[in-house]
Amino acid sequence: MIYFVRHGETDFNLFSVTQGQLDTSLNKTGLKQAQKVAKDLKDCHFDIIISSPLTRTVQTAEAIMAYHPNNQLILDKRIMEVSKGILEGTKNTKDIYDDFFKDPHKYNGESEEDVFKRVSSFLKDLEQYKGKDVLVISHGGVLKYLKFCLAGKDIKRDKLEILDIENCKIEEFEF
Repeated sequence: MIYFVRHGETDFNLFSVTQGQLDTSLNKTGLKQAQKVAKDLKDCHFDIIISSPLTRTVQTAEAIMAYHPNNQLILDKRIMEVSKGILEGTKNTKDIYDDFFKDPHKYNGESEEDVFKRVSSFLKDLEQYKGKDVLVISHGGVLKYLKFCLAGKDIKRDKLEILDIENCKIEEFEF
């Protein structure tokens, strides 16, 4: 089983500011969310725990690790949030968001193909843990790609559905 958890809330989430790969911290609500998800997962067994190296995910992972002290936390850059380039730190609007995904390189950001490649590489490496329980703490954008890949979809032929994933939501998948 693979468990996905999105990090807790940050002020950037709260105020609709584009984070991307900016290294932001959890706010008070996010810290409470991380504590709650940690308690929700306290009785689960994990063979491996992997997190994005960005502070907001590491803070969420550390809360969970308090109940899993025998696990080692592995940091993996391939599950960092989608880079939004020069948009990071700016107010997020629908028009700019839509334009970004039409031509992300115009903003020095990552394309869907770029993200798909790194997420696919990450999942390929996870295959060594098939039949084991894996916890992955990451970001809303990347979790969409992870779920997309696990569904057997390919970015060159299938459209990525943009569905919001709540902060500190747990999603489970067989893999």
